[in-house]
Amino acid sequence: MALAGAALLSGCTDKEKTEKPVVAERDCLYQVSTIQALTAGDYYGSMTVGEFLKHGDIAIGTFEGVNGEMIVLDGECYQALADGTVAKPEHTETVPFGAITFFDADYTHNFKAEMTFDALKTVLDSIVNEKGANTFYVGRIEGVFPEMSVRSIAKQKEPYPTLDEAMKADQKVFDYKDQRGTLIAAYCPAYAAGVNAGGWHLHFLSEGKDKGGHVLAFRMSEGKLSLDRTDKFHMELPDTEYFNKLDLMNQGEAVKKVEQGG
Repeated sequence: MALAGAALLSGCTDKEKTEKPVVAERDCLYQVSTIQALTAGDYYGSMTVGEFLKHGDIAIGTFEGVNGEMIVLDGECYQALADGTVAKPEHTETVPFGAITFFDADYTHNFKAEMTFDALKTVLDSIVNEKGANTFYVGRIEGVFPEMSVRSIAKQKEPYPTLDEAMKADQKVFDYKDQRGTLIAAYCPAYAAGVNAGGWHLHFLSEGKDKGGHVLAFRMSEGKLSLDRTDKFHMELPDTEYFNKLDLMNQGEAVKKVEQGG
């Protein structure tokens, strides 16, 4: 497994970094910043959406100022906003946190029984435990959802609060009925929970591309899972004074609150 951080590339000049072409590895999960930095309040984008999309065609993340939830599906980027709408952001928008890869299904599974969020995670965990729980996975589930609950957060203003504070003040929850759409499920192994949320992190986008967000709960009547195992992980760390001075220790409880919706 390859683990790389931009902050470690000390030998490059600014000119070399600028002129170096992007050569994306297909079977690699490429991540911008860390979940701890996001929970601590680093909402400053360190990469444009356009640059981010060079590294994959399926992703979850957020935007500068945590202005909505990111869903990348089939190479298209969508922004689930706190007013309940879904936009197509400009490629000049910036990304403070996100994880992306090129999707190649290694495993498929059809769900014939009704599933809740917890039941789905149990099934996904069993698959991952069988195939190797110490690497990264991205799944997409095309399904029918009689109930779907998602959230988004309104864009924050500087000085940025911590993410749990932003959620308490500006989180918007949307409960939808009878939706068809896609779940994007990203799995981070427990030992790497220091850089991303350990376990499963899900975002949803409706079939009509007009509803979406970070998944809090759902009921799925049918669905098809495609799962991509990625044995390489690359992380680009922001090279900013703000990031370099953040205290990123002891963020575990804050990450749990963020994943569970506060």
